[in-house]
Amino acid sequence: MSNLQQLPTALLPATDALQLENVTITPEQITATLVAIRPAAPCPQCGERSRRIHGSYSRTLADLPWGQHRVRLHLTVRKFRCPTPSCPRRIFTERLPDIAAPYARRTTRLSGVLHAFAVALGGEAGARLARRLGFDAGPTTLLQIIRRTPVPARPTPRVLGVDDWALRKGHTYGTILVDLERRAVVDLLPDRLAPTLAQWLQAHPGVAIATRDRAPAYADGLRHGAPDAHQVADRWHLLHNLFEVLEELLLQHRPALRAAATPPKPAPGGEAAATAPLAETTPGPLTPHRPRRGPQRQAEASQRRHARRVEQYETIGRLTAAGADANDIARQLGVHRRTVYRYRALATPPEPPRQQRSPRRRVLTPYEPFLLERWQAGCHSGMRLYRELRAQGYPHGASTVMRFVAQLRRDEAAGQPAGTRARAAALPVPTARHVAAVFLRRSEGLTTEEQAYLERLREADPTVATVYHLTQTFTTMVRERGGTQLDDWLEAVERSDVPALQRFAKGLRADDAAVRAGLTEAWSNGPTEGHVNKLKLVKRQMYGRANFDLLRQRLLHTA
Repeated sequence: MSNLQQLPTALLPATDALQLENVTITPEQITATLVAIRPAAPCPQCGERSRRIHGSYSRTLADLPWGQHRVRLHLTVRKFRCPTPSCPRRIFTERLPDIAAPYARRTTRLSGVLHAFAVALGGEAGARLARRLGFDAGPTTLLQIIRRTPVPARPTPRVLGVDDWALRKGHTYGTILVDLERRAVVDLLPDRLAPTLAQWLQAHPGVAIATRDRAPAYADGLRHGAPDAHQVADRWHLLHNLFEVLEELLLQHRPALRAAATPPKPAPGGEAAATAPLAETTPGPLTPHRPRRGPQRQAEASQRRHARRVEQYETIGRLTAAGADANDIARQLGVHRRTVYRYRALATPPEPPRQQRSPRRRVLTPYEPFLLERWQAGCHSGMRLYRELRAQGYPHGASTVMRFVAQLRRDEAAGQPAGTRARAAALPVPTARHVAAVFLRRSEGLTTEEQAYLERLREADPTVATVYHLTQTFTTMVRERGGTQLDDWLEAVERSDVPALQRFAKGLRADDAAVRAGLTEAWSNGPTEGHVNKLKLVKRQMYGRANFDLLRQRLLHTA
């Protein structure tokens, strides 16, 4: 069906260069026949404009769909004779750069839309959305569009953020480079080696400030590739390095952690129920429940993992006694060197895992404060308490209330406030990792239980008290960017009798300039970490099957 009035010429690309001749509309497709009407065309070889027409040829282009109708443009363009006698191109075809690229099968504006789909969603997801909106493009087509589109040129950043990212965690890593002033990704490198970073910096001179983590490879790469750049150690990584040191140190003080987790017995007649330190408590005992197969399987798997750790501990001790160094032991056992050092420092084998209780809401939880209040008021009859609960809307049977009352009686018989023994047994002893995290937090942000636990822990172990004081001083220095206090802190650590912190201080001195800059200047690697998170999103959106070049193209086009 031909009807020129149904086809607004404003919807056609570059109407000043094309003349509409005919339109055919079917239920699936709209086909427009157009003719190029510009009187002259430049030679693509010499640039001279020609009006001498040699002939014509036809091109078929796909254009933006109209609703659910596909659009095809049948375009008639001319061939011209070049007017320059010395030009090697005697006959050339007419170019329409604002409509379509040479040899293209799509209009420029359609290619731009498909490119946006491909960059935002990738191949499979982009193709699904494109088909839903009437675009005829498959996943392979979209990925080809991404790969063929050149990456836009970016200026060399003055302030550069450097961080690593995992293409395949534990096996293959790369490096991301971010312009911290423009908050945009500059480039991706296929590895995290110093020569690769140095080569990129030498090809892009002009970096004045570079933020990084504590990895020696990045420090060496920046030193060789941009020797005049001012390196800044990231503050979060400083605290993370300290956290790792604290965790290893506190593993050697597990008896003190365990002793501090048991609160002192309240004085006779005391009203406050004893609480465990680092967890939220709920009044009253836990009601018994039948064992489930899932938790049982988890417990058995945990025991098997613990057996393997004990075996590793014994093997490391045996190989150490035989004179093997940490690298040889790590390669033989297939573990990290840090694991070898940690197990060497332990005086006893790793402790067995704690019994984990499944977090579940008990039917008595909303009513336990009322029951405890009535118990302390002198009502010790289980049936009477049950009837009072029924009057408040308690919908369950009496057996749960009876078990609760029986536990209260056992607590009183043991000389403890009601619910004390059950709550204390239900709450686990904090791990070294948990306590290390508490050491790094602000003291005013701790709960009352955490503050009480830290007080008992410092009283039980003077070394831990020293470590806590030095840790709080360092975290305050990091948060307030007090780099001028670094020398005093390092001297205090060297005077202390804590080898783990002394090794940490030695590492800070080895990276002194970058550490001082990190503790003084406002620049940090935070925006770089944010772009690493964006990179992970793009990578997972492609189901983890994207190779490096495609991932780089997508990230740089979306930056």
